[in-house]
Amino acid sequence: MDEDSYKAAYARINTAPCAFEKGILSLKCKCEYQHMFRLADRHGVACQDAVMQQKCSGFLDHLRKQTRFVFKIPIDGPLPHNKEIKVQAGGMLGMQKLLLENNQGEVVENIAGLLRRAIELYGDLDNIPYTRVMPDVTAYQVRQKRKRTPR
Repeated sequence: MDEDSYKAAYARINTAPCAFEKGILSLKCKCEYQHMFRLADRHGVACQDAVMQQKCSGFLDHLRKQTRFVFKIPIDGPLPHNKEIKVQAGGMLGMQKLLLENNQGEVVENIAGLLRRAIELYGDLDNIPYTRVMPDVTAYQVRQKRKRTPR
């Protein structure tokens, strides 16, 4: 399947893409509304709740805006793959640490639950203290590429 055909099929199948798909596929995040699927030899993640999908997208936009100084690149939408994983997984791990005091977990168990708790505590996504989340974004290590050994 060529890349254009794949993207067209993906758009038809996944009408509600998860904003944190890269974080979920990297096995660092989970969500109560995630729906995993396979297309060709790849995995995808859809969201099963339209309201939460909007909240997650809004939160991810805030995270991207906050990281524009950290990465020193203009940010208008998704970042390059590894930087996007840092923002998604590192950002959610930072939120988990912020909201679940003294939590040093390496996997976010429920993205939606964390965002509901953040909105409950801070009233709005705009009021979250992103400066306390950013150290976890910058510290997050994306898995290194494996070296292939000749057979």
